Amino acid sequence: MIAIDDLNDWVGCLEGHPQVRTPHIDALARRGTLFANAHCQAPLCNSSRTSLLTGLRPSTTGVYGLAPWFRTDERFRDRVTLAQHFKAAGYHTMTAGKVWHGGYPPKPERARECDEWGPRASVGIRPPKKLIPPTPEGNHPLMDWGTFPPRDDQKGDWKVASWAVERLQSKPQEPFFLSVGFFLPHVPCYATPRWFRLYPQEELLLPPYRQGDRDDTPEFSWYLHWKLPEPRLSWLKQHHEWRHLVQSYLACISFVDSQVGRVLDALEEAGLADRTIVVLWSDHGWHLGEKDI
Repeated sequence: MIAIDDLNDWVGCLEGHPQVRTPHIDALARRGTLFANAHCQAPLCNSSRTSLLTGLRPSTTGVYGLAPWFRTDERFRDRVTLAQHFKAAGYHTMTAGKVWHGGYPPKPERARECDEWGPRASVGIRPPKKLIPPTPEGNHPLMDWGTFPPRDDQKGDWKVASWAVERLQSKPQEPFFLSVGFFLPHVPCYATPRWFRLYPQEELLLPPYRQGDRDDTPEFSWYLHWKLPEPRLSWLKQHHEWRHLVQSYLACISFVDSQVGRVLDALEEAGLADRTIVVLWSDHGWHLGEKDI
């Protein structure tokens, strides 16, 4: 199972952006079933992932925000999750990266959740200071994007993919359940130069935008996201960062696609592909200027 954070429909097979390059995800879609009309239970990391991995709606768990970890609620202390279901059925369970939101549970609790734990989710090494101008709502450190670092193997998702590749090469105990979570294209959208070269800024198509598109929505709808740290389209335009953000997001998508390819190639080379089900999903999409956000 491969989870990708904050990936919208800018994937070749979903045709969300005409210039995006995702050859490995597209190849997987051609070989299997593409769910082109599937929707997350809630458009936020924690609530969406909690719902998918427990089989419970956010209205049942009460998890609507980036906290809490659902196990802190006594009602769900013993709720069987997807990985636990496989484990109870005799599968060897392994996980790495961002599958759940908010990192890993405390060490004493990990064994009950999964047999093996790989590297945590991470963007990788970060620049000494932000690459873009200070952003509103506190200049949040996650609100950044651009070309960094110089090498792919300095990225957190590279390390997660490498761990998954090693596990597949080691001929894991079968049957197995391997969940791999990639952090990008979640902000900060850092990618190495090779991926930025795929998307020259002067040739980029920006997402469709209609002036005043939200004028007919209730005023309260604006306050629902008013204090979030993501800069609005007006700020992106004012600081000439809209095109740069779109370029960075596309570059991160193509980088993550390459990591998906590394894992799928390892599955093939280990002789496991023909008897392994692969599921790829994202927790929710992402705005890049549409609707002014």
